Amino acid sequence: MKSSYQHIINKFNSSKVLVIGDVILDSYLKGDSTRLSPEAPVPVVNVLTKEEAVGGAANIALNLCALGAEVTFLSAVGSDEEGQRAIDILKEKGIGTDFIVKEEGRRTTVKTRVMAKAQILARFDQGTQQAIQLDTQKKLEKVLLERFDDFEAVVIGDYYQGILTPYIVSVLQKLQQSSPKLLSVDSKELTAFRDLRPTLVKPNYFEAMKLAGLEYQSSSRVSQAEITGKALFEKTGAEIIALSLDAEGALIFEEGELSYRADAYNVPAPNVVGAGDTFISAFTLSLLNNADIGSATELAIAAATVAIQKDDTAPCYNSELKAFFTSNSKMVTDTEELKQIADIYRSQGKKIVFTNGCFDILHSGHVSYLNRSKELGDVLIVALNCDESVQRLKGPDRPINPLDDRIEVLSGLSSIDHVISFGHHNEDSPVELIKAARPDIYAKGGDYTKETLPEASLVEELGGKIEFVSFVPDHSTTRIIHRINNGGQLRQPA
Repeated sequence: MKSSYQHIINKFNSSKVLVIGDVILDSYLKGDSTRLSPEAPVPVVNVLTKEEAVGGAANIALNLCALGAEVTFLSAVGSDEEGQRAIDILKEKGIGTDFIVKEEGRRTTVKTRVMAKAQILARFDQGTQQAIQLDTQKKLEKVLLERFDDFEAVVIGDYYQGILTPYIVSVLQKLQQSSPKLLSVDSKELTAFRDLRPTLVKPNYFEAMKLAGLEYQSSSRVSQAEITGKALFEKTGAEIIALSLDAEGALIFEEGELSYRADAYNVPAPNVVGAGDTFISAFTLSLLNNADIGSATELAIAAATVAIQKDDTAPCYNSELKAFFTSNSKMVTDTEELKQIADIYRSQGKKIVFTNGCFDILHSGHVSYLNRSKELGDVLIVALNCDESVQRLKGPDRPINPLDDRIEVLSGLSSIDHVISFGHHNEDSPVELIKAARPDIYAKGGDYTKETLPEASLVEELGGKIEFVSFVPDHSTTRIIHRINNGGQLRQPA
């Protein structure tokens, strides 16, 4: 993992953030559909489960909290069952909800999706979209006046549900003038917040083109978007504009000038719902903790990439963001990182293969063994004995190649996804690493049996399976060393 990223992510935990905006309760009716209704040409869904989550600014609050921030949420819901359920979900996730006002006569916004497996067949929306009552606005104002100085950053999530009234915006403007905070805004009407002079806004391609007065394009979107910086700065007044282009990455403008271009990671069949909330949350926390523009952008894209790989709308957690950078580099530094990486792979339904050894002088027998081990699953993790461990196992003249060299050589093999060392504390068995990785497959050489493999019972206890992979005959590090010592002669040692 890049140490600068790790340092920034670790500092997320000290961040205090106020989120202001709309609460949306997302309801999912999930089931199977095998026939059409006799009453109309529509599918009949046999509902098996009902799931609920919070959306809108509430999802931004969840993302900030998942990334480690201390979050307080300022909003209003209806004095109804749906509003209480949304509050309960937020409480369960550790969000401060004392400042969510229940307004009499208001209906909480609910979006109900009817789904047959992964396919949405219909969506039903309900809720009050008119502006909150003046009495409610005064209650929110009171919180802002009393608590504004308690926070280091403010994030606005405006989803047209009547919370961010002109009055509330004017209150924020006065507070920003007297005690400016890092202020991020996500809204389809960014011009409404121009007088706040936001630190960060996050339009998507379509919102940006609308602001710039340009027609949408199906191709060459990046080159078109690159020239919009000045117009976007004029319309939003934002210091930083993060223009998201989905699979084409993001463009970052500073005071209207293009300053950074980031590519997106390739994710098969992404679930992009809520990705923008994850992006702005990670970007905000990165800026708050002194990340430069490039690092903030890369962290935001990484967090969104983690989120869109999940089946349901879900945030990126602090540990997952750390693990993301490790999982995109082969070297793993400790058991905690290994556990986080393995958990991510399992959440993606990937089969983990684990093996270990000294791999002192890499030869064709090793390469064949590792290739065949990788074929047993999707991800191959190799645990490598440290130099002290190799000495204990092989004698004082080994290893021939020190640990750093062996790691670098193994990292160059396409069959290997991750390398981690062990044995630094006088242990010559990778037991702790196996506990952390919980592999589906533990691969070992054909010279072992289950009875002679100390780790076998642990692997099976954790739900894994032992697979023995045959070595290539007459290929071994010891044989190579003796050949070198004997002037290249293929003579077995006495």
